[in-house]
Amino acid sequence: MRIGALLFIFIQILTYAQFDGPGGELGSKSIFKDNSSIIGWATGAQLVRGPIQINDKALGLASVGTEASALGSYDGDVVSLGDGGSIILSFDQPIINREGYDFATFENGFQVGFSYYLELAHVEVSKDGKEFKRFPNESLTDTSYQTNNFSYTNPYQLHNFAGKHQAPYGTLFDIDELGFDTINYIQLIDVVGSVNDSFGTRDIKGRMINDPFPSPYESCGFDLDAVAVVNGELLNTQRLALQGINVYPTLVYQNEPIHIDAPVLSKISVVDIQGREINFSRNQDAVNISSIGTYFLHITHQGKSYTQKICVR
Repeated sequence: MRIGALLFIFIQILTYAQFDGPGGELGSKSIFKDNSSIIGWATGAQLVRGPIQINDKALGLASVGTEASALGSYDGDVVSLGDGGSIILSFDQPIINREGYDFATFENGFQVGFSYYLELAHVEVSKDGKEFKRFPNESLTDTSYQTNNFSYTNPYQLHNFAGKHQAPYGTLFDIDELGFDTINYIQLIDVVGSVNDSFGTRDIKGRMINDPFPSPYESCGFDLDAVAVVNGELLNTQRLALQGINVYPTLVYQNEPIHIDAPVLSKISVVDIQGREINFSRNQDAVNISSIGTYFLHITHQGKSYTQKICVR
């Protein structure tokens, strides 16, 4: 009976896994906050706050963070856009259409067990800061019920949304997809995730986008931490070069050895789902984690990086 239930769950995952998976997983369009292919960060911002709740304007506007919170590297300091709010990011130099991905957006979504709490935003780019073009996004999230602040979103059912990947991973975008050779501005617009057709928002195919609503707090809406400029060619090279690394097992008990096959003198770090480094013990080619939870083990060597999710029970 138990095997049958697991098989049913597996079939359901395959049925709905239309797009890339969560941050850090193999094939995911994501990048870790400290990846060496990040070559710059946003240096300017223009913020237009949205309301705390779009259908109750008496609650006022979102108020957490400032424009400065969106500048520079990922640091856990966010600016909340509010329902339908927006922010335009600018950079010291134009973002060039290199091979592979060109920029990444970082939000503060998080993982709980094998589920994800995510808040989304549309992503648009521009040369002049006036005419913007939106990345075609898709949401396959069930709209027969309203996602709220105590429910989760499946990243496999999302495509081309900022916020698709949990912190400390950024969501990658390639401006070649929109036909640009260079851009100077990136605009993020909060998704009003209500399934109410009178004020909810839709994806490129006209489907309602379902994400947590309402969120009647000062921190409502998409919470932007940072926008990074990425050398996609370097990122692709890193991924190819690190295929030989092996980390096992990835589901362990407290203090059970996690074995690592990696180049000599590799640097190893472990962070929790909030992006905070944790202490661990290391013995030759193995590490031990003493606390229960979900973690990301990062290996860096000669400017290249590798990430593996670890679950400790």
